[in-house]
Amino acid sequence: MFASCDPGTQEGEDDLELHEKSGQLAALLRLLHDPPKPPTELPAESIFGPVRYDPTTVIPLPLLLSLLFKLVDKYALVDSVSNVLRVHLLVHAPAYPLEVYGFATLHEMGWEASVASQYMLPMASYRFDEITAIPGVVAYHNLVRLQDFRVKALHDRLLGEDIFPHGYGECTSHREKTIASWDRQRKALIGRIETVTDVAGEMDALTDTLRDCKTCHKACVAAVEMLAVSKYVLPMFVAQDQ
Repeated sequence: MFASCDPGTQEGEDDLELHEKSGQLAALLRLLHDPPKPPTELPAESIFGPVRYDPTTVIPLPLLLSLLFKLVDKYALVDSVSNVLRVHLLVHAPAYPLEVYGFATLHEMGWEASVASQYMLPMASYRFDEITAIPGVVAYHNLVRLQDFRVKALHDRLLGEDIFPHGYGECTSHREKTIASWDRQRKALIGRIETVTDVAGEMDALTDTLRDCKTCHKACVAAVEMLAVSKYVLPMFVAQDQ
């Protein structure tokens, strides 16, 4: 990129003019010669907790949005660099969902936008100056649809998850009582589901009440884990639904 392919060509014919300031040029050279690495994951605190990353390995959000993505796009850097930057972008989604969603939508990153949407409160919860991060009416409307889809999907997923699915793992001694407890817990939760509701975490509270029976406790843990896994699948369905 910075060297002439043919030393015999006319002087200056293959020169590349760069208009970046010194700091921007330094960042560009760093991207080329020392490409960014994915952030380092920290050990999970629980199966229901969010994935955590070593903050010293995460590229700050302002730097990502104001400089690095622009350089990648302008100089058409290899996809591997862009893909790693997208991972860093998603790390900021839990803390800055509006900013990440807005940026991802503006730059046609559908998957990243849908993932960021799961961390947003209902749109009525935000001030006007906060939602200005969303680039336009269409993006706002798509976000409302994403949130509506997610609430309905969480609702349906919870109703569809039984503690003894098709009788599997059934406890003959406490079957009716355990089923009733599971149904009571999820019916109480159904009316409170919002876009950021941790359905698995809410249902996990029931496992402590079933510790006296190993069979019922095991079945409850399995059912809650299924709910925990499903929440990570939802953004994929949302992205396809747009």
